[in-house]
Amino acid sequence: MHQTEEACVVPEWLSQEGRKRKIYAGDPYYRDTWDDLTTLLGTDSAVADQLHRVAPMVLKPDAVAVRGGARLLAAVRAANFVPVAWGKFRFDRHITRELWRYQLNAATRERIDVLDMYMPTGESLYILLRDTTESGIPATARLCEMKGPTRPEDRKAHHLRWIAGATQASVLTYVHVADEPADLLREMGIFFERSERRRLLTALDSHQDVTQKVLAALTEVEARTEASDLSWKPALDRLGAQLSGHPDRAELATLLQQVRSGRSRDWQSLLALADKSGLQWSHWDRIAVAAQLCAQHLEAKPVIPDVSRSAWSADSRSLAVDRVTATAGTTGNG
Repeated sequence: MHQTEEACVVPEWLSQEGRKRKIYAGDPYYRDTWDDLTTLLGTDSAVADQLHRVAPMVLKPDAVAVRGGARLLAAVRAANFVPVAWGKFRFDRHITRELWRYQLNAATRERIDVLDMYMPTGESLYILLRDTTESGIPATARLCEMKGPTRPEDRKAHHLRWIAGATQASVLTYVHVADEPADLLREMGIFFERSERRRLLTALDSHQDVTQKVLAALTEVEARTEASDLSWKPALDRLGAQLSGHPDRAELATLLQQVRSGRSRDWQSLLALADKSGLQWSHWDRIAVAAQLCAQHLEAKPVIPDVSRSAWSADSRSLAVDRVTATAGTTGNG
């Protein structure tokens, strides 16, 4: 007998942010994974508990370039997160915009342009981690706190974004972590097609440690990605070394000196003049300079704010299970 399809919902056990619950209920990427979830596993208390025990960590192309993946994996394992599944994908401008659809309104044009420079540069690695602690909060919330802030001046030595690489810049964040279980579902819908989403969803309750497979996949991705420490001053030096004895490149040499001295932050003109001069300046060197000099954020609040660990009480996991049990039969399949 055909089952009547019901509307997609975002229960409180998936998000503590009211505006997010309202918006995601109409978000097609969230719905894709929600439909997969309800079809494959349902939404009973056991599934709620499984979703609260896992968190995805995305190693972005900048983390791959600085060869920070192994350090990041060691750090999360030391914090009792165990890899249970993984996948590879590649950012393009559409995935980048959809991932941060509700936050990019607060980003400058320059920041978005730099994201477009480096996000599609190579493959990214999606690692689904199982939290083996009994913290009482969703694994996403605990991993998000470990991730560290966007502002480099606020990152500390224990944060993943500090551990990833020595170069610290606002737009170079190295890792992405879903804020809440609802974000886990939406982002899976952005990154992957149905078959891959369903493969990852079946691993929600996995206790298999796939660390060695993840490290092997990381090695493959690194082999296809140029290495760089993303240090911007040596990148400027490499550009300057090509200008000696070329008076026809005086305009570029002048701008380079102004950038070095701090009198200019015009990275776009610097890159354009380097292109015009036909210089062989590596793509990651260009990214390193642009990342340090670009304007970052507007005076605007994101459409959906970040959700911190404090939004989830210490017994959120058990409360979520209780809430699902109490409302069993009312959610249905979406």
